[in-house]
Amino acid sequence: MAIKIQCTIGILTFNSERTIKETLESVKNFSEIIICDGGSTDETLSLARAYGARIIVQDPEYKNRNNQIVDFAGVRNQMLAVTNCQWFFSLDSDELMTQKLEMEIEVVVSSKHPATTFWVPRKYTLSGEVVDCAATYPTKQMRFFHLGAVNGFIKTIHERIEVKQGSPVSSLENFMLVPMNPDPLFHRMKWSHYVDLELVRRQRISFYEWLLLCLENSKISLLFIYRYARNLFFCKGKKIPWSLERERHIYHIDMCKRLAPFKKNKNG
Repeated sequence: MAIKIQCTIGILTFNSERTIKETLESVKNFSEIIICDGGSTDETLSLARAYGARIIVQDPEYKNRNNQIVDFAGVRNQMLAVTNCQWFFSLDSDELMTQKLEMEIEVVVSSKHPATTFWVPRKYTLSGEVVDCAATYPTKQMRFFHLGAVNGFIKTIHERIEVKQGSPVSSLENFMLVPMNPDPLFHRMKWSHYVDLELVRRQRISFYEWLLLCLENSKISLLFIYRYARNLFFCKGKKIPWSLERERHIYHIDMCKRLAPFKKNKNG
């Protein structure tokens, strides 16, 4: 039997049977898989058990009455608290580890590498094809880290790992895969939920804070518009259609509109 890579894969799930098998198959060579589940009623947990995953339950403290996660850092920290490995990779229930990325991680883990946090490059897939051209490229996230290099996850939404002061940060060369839903409405509903969480988290903000928020979102949108136009002419390969690219701009506009301090919202 091949020696497993001494690294924990942490995955959040909720009724993820449609995607979780492929995700689990992509990480079957890792020594530990932790599933933090939100009360799945489909075959998610059966599939997880078939791959030898450890299953823990998402703490109700981090969820609302509709069973939606309102503190993503909280549920991810649940997995850090029970891991048996010093190295950890955070993966979503529809994301995939590539073979080249796995091999690169194995080299780090087996070489007594110092405690480090790594940026991991990401590429989207659409209808099974790897996307070469996207307005959000290059995109990377801190997904792979040594427990000794971090304090844990922070921020209730758009959560990220907090690196300990003075700990080294590096980047992996190979990318992970992030499947993209081809339905624009799926993304609109997802981003709208994030705005709902921002409304709850921020409550009321000052006019100055709102201006800064709108400025930041406008800058991001303008950058993505520039990249989209550039990709149309200069990027060869599979592109994300405008029908999907525009949903990010709708999100930024929605964020600015709904957090306006002079606008009464349903949470205010």
